[in-house]
Amino acid sequence: MLPKVRNQLIQSIHDFSRQRIVVIGDLILDQYTWGRVDRISPEAPIPIVRVEKEEFRLGGAASAVANVHALDCDVFPVGLIGQDMAGRQLQEIFHEKNIPTEGLVVVEGFQTIVKKRVLTKQQQLIRVDYESPVLHSDEYDELLIQKIKLILGKVDAVILSDYAKGVLSQRVIRETIQEASQRKIPVICDPGKGKDISWYRGVTTIKPNRLETEQATGIPLKDPSSILRAAAKLQEKCQSHFLSISLDKDGILLYRNEKDYQFIATEVLEVFDVTGAGDIVISILGVLLAQGVAEDLTLHMANVAAELEISHMGVVPIPWSDILEHLEKDGLSQKITSIDYLRGELQTLGDAPLLFTNGYFDQLSAGHLRFLVEISNIPGRLIVAINSDQSILREKGSLPLLNQKDRARLLASLENVYRVLIFDEVDASYLIRTLTPDVVIKGAAFQGQQIPEQEAIQAIGAEIKYIKHFSW
Repeated sequence: MLPKVRNQLIQSIHDFSRQRIVVIGDLILDQYTWGRVDRISPEAPIPIVRVEKEEFRLGGAASAVANVHALDCDVFPVGLIGQDMAGRQLQEIFHEKNIPTEGLVVVEGFQTIVKKRVLTKQQQLIRVDYESPVLHSDEYDELLIQKIKLILGKVDAVILSDYAKGVLSQRVIRETIQEASQRKIPVICDPGKGKDISWYRGVTTIKPNRLETEQATGIPLKDPSSILRAAAKLQEKCQSHFLSISLDKDGILLYRNEKDYQFIATEVLEVFDVTGAGDIVISILGVLLAQGVAEDLTLHMANVAAELEISHMGVVPIPWSDILEHLEKDGLSQKITSIDYLRGELQTLGDAPLLFTNGYFDQLSAGHLRFLVEISNIPGRLIVAINSDQSILREKGSLPLLNQKDRARLLASLENVYRVLIFDEVDASYLIRTLTPDVVIKGAAFQGQQIPEQEAIQAIGAEIKYIKHFSW
């Protein structure tokens, strides 16, 4: 993540104001049972768990409710629950958190879904699900739609959290989208597994994961090219304002059309449990789009929150304070900066010459190191600009072997490198015109050739130096 983006995310948290969000979907009660395993059962080759602690949490669409609540927003859950112990437990948790329950439809004979997980230390041993299929009912649809229309009059965004348990029927989905559209309220959707993606046509954004995208389009997501083909096909079906395709370890794709898209990389943390990552993503999307935050920044923030979520065991709501702490302490090296910050910094420095070089620097080799070490013989502060992953993808048709974060950190670790920039343009002309370096340094292989930045170098009157015995 570029420092400029990180700082914008921090600022958006400071600027955040309380929003009102309705979450519609399959409400689930999560039960966690922790214990200790000392021996194997004599009845079967399975561990015996001595129970030490039990805890109930909000799951399914209710997990998104918990996330939105933790993000300092007013949240209104809408869904079906039964007149059973689990249904009462869900209502108790909502009441404890001061979450209104006016959107709950309590149905006699309906079994509230419970997912029970048995864990020891940081390992899940088994999950047991208690649920009955929800048979489609016009009566249920009518009750839900009545609740939704009443609540839509007082919210800033809608989240559809579809776990394909039967609550979000085609009619409920379509009427919710139409009603929200008339009120100009953004609709954020996490689609149900195996459902017709066209049901969600017209949402602000839809957030399928890798598997759901493959199932909806019939295209295996193997590389950036196949991902973009699948995104184009998906967008044709659902006609959303933009797609937010979750690509697990590969981050998130923001896709509007074939010419307007952005791969947002993830910074991998230690993964304990991927449960709940999708819920925190749609929760962040809901509250920030309601706030009017830019779509790309919203997805950057969602990515950060998902990284924090998967570092916990079980579903844990992530508050702004945790996200802010992570952003502030986990910044890239001070050497890795943005053009705006560097320009301001240079105005406060002395008159030492400014040196500039640029390139892909993929697979940092002995040749690269020799090139950079030889530059240390030239007096001045060295700025190294590297092409972003996206600019390399556009130029070469494939992503670099080392992502931009790793390339930048490797270069920043060199003693004679003063600052590292990541740029997204075709060449470094804009950086050269903006920073006005005294010397632009190229490899000897470029000597006698017309380099892409030639015009910019001449415009600022910089000197070009070529390092001998080096080939890119």
